Amino acid sequence: MRAVRLHAFGPAENLVVDEVPDPVPAPGEVLVRVAAAGAHLLDTALRQGLRGPLPEPPRLPTVPGREVAGTVTALGAGVPARWLGKRVVAHLGLVPGGYAEQAAVPAGRLHEIPGPLGFAQAVAMIGTGRTTLAVLGFAEPGPGDVVIVPGAAGGMGTLLVQYAKHAGATVVGIAGGPARTALVAAGAADLAVDRTRPDWPVEVRAFLDGRAEAAGTGAGPESGSGTGPGADTGPGSGAGPGPGSGAGPGAGPGSGSGAGPDARRGGGPEGGPGGGPGTGPDARLGSGPGIAGRRATIVFDGVGGGTARAAVDLLAPGGHHVVFGWFDEGDDLHGGEALTFPASYLTERGIRSEVVLGPRILSRVGGPDPMRTLESRSLRLAAEGRLVPAVQRFPLADAVGAHRAMEARTTVGKVVLEP
Repeated sequence: MRAVRLHAFGPAENLVVDEVPDPVPAPGEVLVRVAAAGAHLLDTALRQGLRGPLPEPPRLPTVPGREVAGTVTALGAGVPARWLGKRVVAHLGLVPGGYAEQAAVPAGRLHEIPGPLGFAQAVAMIGTGRTTLAVLGFAEPGPGDVVIVPGAAGGMGTLLVQYAKHAGATVVGIAGGPARTALVAAGAADLAVDRTRPDWPVEVRAFLDGRAEAAGTGAGPESGSGTGPGADTGPGSGAGPGPGSGAGPGAGPGSGSGAGPDARRGGGPEGGPGGGPGTGPDARLGSGPGIAGRRATIVFDGVGGGTARAAVDLLAPGGHHVVFGWFDEGDDLHGGEALTFPASYLTERGIRSEVVLGPRILSRVGGPDPMRTLESRSLRLAAEGRLVPAVQRFPLADAVGAHRAMEARTTVGKVVLEP
């Protein structure tokens, strides 16, 4: 079979396509003919020899990738026969091997892909989707919320925008550059702003104040850079720079049935993974459809830096800053640090800020296997059309191009490699 392998740490060009022996499933494993493999920004760090969340850098040569979807073609000893021929998706955990035409996968990690969900969309939900739901467990949006999502064109960002919009919140999406901002504007966000423009916070304030003229954009509360609060569907097939034929970054909130504010209580498309303290309806600022004079109530921060700091400046008293990632806004893609604030600042502002990384991210899920619970829930929401992951596709043979695009921050949604 063909597999993308890394023989030496370094730039993207070090990823090469090799012919390697077909894997043989060990006892308790299945062999999956891979139709889609997830690529992650973390993969670019591991490729450079950085440790990331691993105890040590991967041993070379290695086949990167930890998310696969495809069809089961063979069974190892002890695996029930019912898995043969099934369409499945799995997160491989800390064991790589996804950038290949076939992969041996522990049967305990398999999920059967539900309904009409495609392979690429399933890969997007098995990792990115589960993390999104875990983060939402700390701040459940509702009809009284104004939600700001920096990184709104990314894999998690697009899902957070859709989820919050489904829940009845007013949503502001922040993206980097005109092309990515346009894709966010074409999707579910009420307002899309470009973080590379220094006046974007002014535009957001004007939108929330109902005085769009002050921002000089002509985009009032009902227009939001070309998308009003009723704009429920996105471009569908990833129009724009590179999303391929996957679901577009904003496609979907209108496709969910019964997912509006009247179909939920204190939660998102399915009642949510559980709201954090102080995020129930009685704790929200304002109510009803009007947003004039409002300020933000939740910032979902996966970027850190100056963009996140400016978003936090827009929080009203009682607001909630939820940190789940960061990157350096300069040249060091894997640098930067989480945006945190002194307790005195938070007290003075009357806001909360919390970092929800590591084991803590699963603390609101419950059950004997919180990770699997989140995976199952995310796949179900996607199969029902309530969340539609944005997907940008690359051929497996162009893993170099995929890594280059991720490092250049030009990708939209989840990056998927297809053999």
